[in-house]
Amino acid sequence: MSAYLALALLLAQAQAPPAAAPAAGPPDKSAYFAFVDREYIFTVEVVAPGVPLFNFVSMSDREFNLFAKQVRLTLANRSLPVEFFLVDTGDPKEPMIVPSVRFKPRSSFGVRLKGALGDAKELWGVTVALGEEDFRLAPLTSLDFENLALKVNRINLGSPDFRDDWRVLKLDFLGSRVRQSRRRR
Repeated sequence: MSAYLALALLLAQAQAPPAAAPAAGPPDKSAYFAFVDREYIFTVEVVAPGVPLFNFVSMSDREFNLFAKQVRLTLANRSLPVEFFLVDTGDPKEPMIVPSVRFKPRSSFGVRLKGALGDAKELWGVTVALGEEDFRLAPLTSLDFENLALKVNRINLGSPDFRDDWRVLKLDFLGSRVRQSRRRR
C-alpha cells in the first residue's frame, strides 16, 4: 500500500502546475541605466570597475551645454556628481578631459565619466539635470540594455518624424522626468 501511495504522490506532483517564478522587476542596483523618451535618450553603462560610459541621443532641435556636474551617480547612500567627461581621441592613454559637452540638435555622442567612484561595478541610480528637470535613468538588466542599444543604434537622426522609428523599433519610454524642486548650483 505504501508503494501505491508514493506512486500516487509522484503522479500528483507531476500533474501539478510548476510554482510561479517570482516576478522579475528592475534590479535595485545595476551596471546599466537608461532614460528614453521622444526627445532624449541617456544611457550609462559601467564597463569595468569604476569606469562608466555615458551616451546621449538628442532628437530635439535645441542646442545646449551639459556640464559634468549635472550628471549624478548614486552609490549606496551617497550621490556623487561627475567631475569631468573623458572624450576618446583615438589614443586610449590620452583622452581629452573636459568639464562640459555641447549638445547639438539631432545628434548623439558618448563619453567616459570621471569621478570619485572607486572600483564600483554597479550603481544605485543615475540622474541627469537638464534645464529645470531631472532625468532619472531606470536600472536595466544586461540583456535589456543590449536590446535597447541595438534599437537606439538604428534611430535615423536625419528623419523628419521620429514616430516612425519608434513604431518600427518598438521603443518604450524608460525612466522619468521630474521638475526640480530647487535649482542646483
